Amino acid sequence: MKFFRPQILLFGVALALGLSACSDAQYDRIPEKVEGYEGVNLFVFHTSWCGYCNAELPTLKKIYAEYSPCGLHVIGVNEDDDEKTMLEFVKAREIPYPVVYWDFKLMKKFGHPRSIPTHFLIDSTGNIQMRQIGLLNEKILRTQIEKALDVTHCRP
Repeated sequence: MKFFRPQILLFGVALALGLSACSDAQYDRIPEKVEGYEGVNLFVFHTSWCGYCNAELPTLKKIYAEYSPCGLHVIGVNEDDDEKTMLEFVKAREIPYPVVYWDFKLMKKFGHPRSIPTHFLIDSTGNIQMRQIGLLNEKILRTQIEKALDVTHCRP
């Protein structure tokens, strides 16, 4: 029976680590505010090979087309292995909003998100209005965008 104790302990540690990867603890430190960006911004952390990232592109394009005239900025943050892959992805998928290649400084501002896709809606004061991991819920996103924007003067 003593033979199995180290294996059970190792299994327990592996299980705990695996379960923590599924929780909201996907960040080193979840920020409350992100400074350095003006207006209302939706940051989308994604890769070219992510199925959910690709599945939500039509929704993101629609959101961008409808709300950018009202002041919403959509910024894709690509986490592919190299910039060449990112550029090919942006061109092939005809992404209309700016997409930047990730860097450590940018990732630190958002608490180093480790799951993709991850979305942050930042209001005009720099506060995080919404944070969502996984496939976007369009209805919730629209509600949060309209709350962050002054849509009384701009109806999409």
